[in-house]
Amino acid sequence: MTIPELAEIIKQWQLPEGGALLDRIERMIQPAVMEGRFLASPTATVCGLQYHLGGEQDTEELAELAAITADDHVLDVCCYLGGPAIQLAESFGCRITGIDLFERFIIAASRIAELAGLSDRAEFRIGNATNLPFSDGQFTVVWSQCALHHDEAWLREFHRVTAPRGRLAMTFDIRRQNPDKHSPRWCLQDIVSLLRDLGYSVDHAEDITERDIEFGWKALDRKLSEKEDEYAAVLGKDWVRYAHEEFNSEIKRMRKGRWGNGRIVATKL
Repeated sequence: MTIPELAEIIKQWQLPEGGALLDRIERMIQPAVMEGRFLASPTATVCGLQYHLGGEQDTEELAELAAITADDHVLDVCCYLGGPAIQLAESFGCRITGIDLFERFIIAASRIAELAGLSDRAEFRIGNATNLPFSDGQFTVVWSQCALHHDEAWLREFHRVTAPRGRLAMTFDIRRQNPDKHSPRWCLQDIVSLLRDLGYSVDHAEDITERDIEFGWKALDRKLSEKEDEYAAVLGKDWVRYAHEEFNSEIKRMRKGRWGNGRIVATKL
């Protein structure tokens, strides 16, 4: 599907009545998400609005650790459809700028913010994490969930656009106890060291692998089971079976130490 064709579909979106804002958005975008209009992976399809393990709960927990307030201007790097940005803007009244490489994500996120009545606080634009289109020290918080590339250029750019005494708040994949020497992933301590070298005080550093098994992969598997008929009607029973297998395979890989997830909040000195 071309960008103009997708933009026309997005233009027709209208928020359904009833329920919390994020739930209403989820219902609105579900047909397009299930049809693979944005990403086609089982994880993205079942995650929906918030494409990261833990969904709204993960966003809420990270926001509390980062002490987000209405005075903050947050940069959400790899914002996808803007789920965390909308949640932060609604919950805390802060300003959010979301960036992503893909135009289709930005078109959707902008429309969602418009329909949610949050366009004055949440804006979205195309941008590359290794060359952020912003001035030095522009943001009080740089935010990223399950998107960090293990590339020091990302961290240097995050540092550049963060204001003095601003915060960095991230969840990300990590190397764990059975490392592949060829793995591009950093371990948690690697990231802690890199941030300290850049001039951050690391306020919180945590391996959240077990938590993301319970509230991430298992939660996705339960959501898929609860809505199995809906997914099967659109994507087929074989797709549903494959998605269950993928989620449980990732649980096994995490339990074997093949990879994990970490969470960090740090303050720029």
